[in-house]
Amino acid sequence: MGSTSEADAELHDRIHQQEVVVELGQQALETDELDRLLQDATDVVAETLDAEYCKVLELRPGGTELLLRHGVGWEEGLVGTATVPTGTGSQAGYTLRTDEPVVVDGLSTDKRFSGPDLLVNHDVVSGMSVVIGSSDNPWGVLGVYTTERRAFTEHDSNFVRNVSNILASTIDNRETEQRLETEKRIREQLVETSPVGIVVVGADGTLQFANERAEEIYGRGREELEAYSHDDSRWDLVDTHGKPLSKDETPFEQVLATGESIFDMELGLRQPDGKRVWISVNGSPLRIDDDGSAVFAFTDITEQKRLETEFTEMLGRVSDAFYALDDEFRFTHVNERAEELLQHSEEELLGEILWNVFPSAAEIDEVWDAFQTARDEQVPTSYELYYDTLEFWVEANLYPSETGISVYFRDISDRVRRERALKRSNERLEQFAYSASHDLQEPLRMVSSYLQLIEHRYRDVLDEDGEEFLEFAIDGAERMRAMIQSLLEYSRIETRGEPLEDVDFERVTEDVLDDLQLQIEDNDAEISVGELPRVKGDPEQLRQLLQNLLSNAIQYSGDEPPRVRISAERSDSMWTISVADEGIGIDPDETNRIFEVFERLHSRKEHAGTGIGLALAQRIVERHGGEIWADSEPGEGATFSFTLPAVEAPDR
Repeated sequence: MGSTSEADAELHDRIHQQEVVVELGQQALETDELDRLLQDATDVVAETLDAEYCKVLELRPGGTELLLRHGVGWEEGLVGTATVPTGTGSQAGYTLRTDEPVVVDGLSTDKRFSGPDLLVNHDVVSGMSVVIGSSDNPWGVLGVYTTERRAFTEHDSNFVRNVSNILASTIDNRETEQRLETEKRIREQLVETSPVGIVVVGADGTLQFANERAEEIYGRGREELEAYSHDDSRWDLVDTHGKPLSKDETPFEQVLATGESIFDMELGLRQPDGKRVWISVNGSPLRIDDDGSAVFAFTDITEQKRLETEFTEMLGRVSDAFYALDDEFRFTHVNERAEELLQHSEEELLGEILWNVFPSAAEIDEVWDAFQTARDEQVPTSYELYYDTLEFWVEANLYPSETGISVYFRDISDRVRRERALKRSNERLEQFAYSASHDLQEPLRMVSSYLQLIEHRYRDVLDEDGEEFLEFAIDGAERMRAMIQSLLEYSRIETRGEPLEDVDFERVTEDVLDDLQLQIEDNDAEISVGELPRVKGDPEQLRQLLQNLLSNAIQYSGDEPPRVRISAERSDSMWTISVADEGIGIDPDETNRIFEVFERLHSRKEHAGTGIGLALAQRIVERHGGEIWADSEPGEGATFSFTLPAVEAPDR
């Protein structure tokens, strides 16, 4: 009888355990409160196994400890705060590393691990624990404990493991649901806050969804949009040329008809206030139950279209002829002036290859090399030549980009004719100046010789007036000789100069200071020189330029010893070199007149000279492509500045 009674009791316990598992599983399906489920699980496990303690330990981030999240029987204040280490020296740590239940008959005598303080302090003797989850991916530990020695059966182990499986499954489902909910919220937030307008159009052509950016672009709220169909006449849809779109040409109909996606379709729509908005549309079928709906993403390109229109209008206003080529030298744009000079209409040129339209241009090395270099090396190039096919002199500037080349060109035939005429005129002027100076100097030498002869032979018989008259005549003849020589130098600046080369202006300054050494010493002048650059120039002419300016600075120093500073400053592709003194200065109203030939601000009695030195300086600077000017106030000194082209450092 006893045996039957024990068997019945065991069967009753097993049935009860199964019922508890079923009820707990049903609760897990029905509740969203994980903490309630965890607490109820510890309650029913402790009650079912008639144990004093039960606990759920949660593995904390970092994996070094487990938190007592829920439990039964523990001292007040421990649940939610007490922790257990995860090392193999504790039962909980040991349990994390196996998928089988860990049964302890006697905690104090178990050789596998020692009891943590939580168990020892509660006089635990026997217990059983199982991982919640798996040893590969544990969430925590479920444990049940008694204060008296207890032999847990296999059925007890299965019961605890089943409860653990319910908890693990529920936790996994909750985490998955939370992750999916989080991902959903993120997607919704991304869609709503996207800088791109996004809409869903249903199979019937009505708008089923529009994000905030779509509302902004449409100029209509979401509720209002739901009353619109994709082809509603109020959209006033047009293509890039302003032509109204038919229903079949709308983005939705194109996607619906083909079942394929569309990309970068540009069209215009009308907002309620009448403003035209341009958009670029991408669309795809929304393959959900094959219901025929579609999703569209679009960006507002109104500003881009405005800039494109302005650019096109600007090109039309460019006075130079202009055309654009792609990277295969096909015409992509031609303005009206280019049509006129190229003697072809835009329609005839667009899409055509430059060398096919103008084959003779490909035979001109200078032209061919300029285009190839601009495209292949991505550097601006230019050329100037007479093009027989079009019968005019052309000046062309080529500006490359990643997509092709922009070419600005002009007919410079008139300029070339003027330059040639000017060159001939300058040559004749130089010849005239040379002849005039030569012809004038011969009788002038004779006059000077006879005046000197009179002075030598008849000085003793001349009275005081006669001697004075003779000195005036000799001085006048000498000044005329100097003026004729200066005028000859002035006429030869352009034609007798040397080719421009790299010049060390510091060396030029040293040479000039050597040449003016006597004048510097006689006037007790102090010359300070800053760091000077290398420039493009004619060395001899630059020496003459600096010598004129430095000599003037010493000459017009006033009563004090001359103090002169020579300095330089870089500005883009030019150097500005300045000669500054502390002398008598110049009236600002006179600073332009001093550069004219034979103009003087002082009498010859006050300051000697021919009055052509600054005119020579100006012509030298202009020959070098620069400018010269003076900044001054009376009594405040003067600064003469001029610009010269810089020498670029070689590429390394």
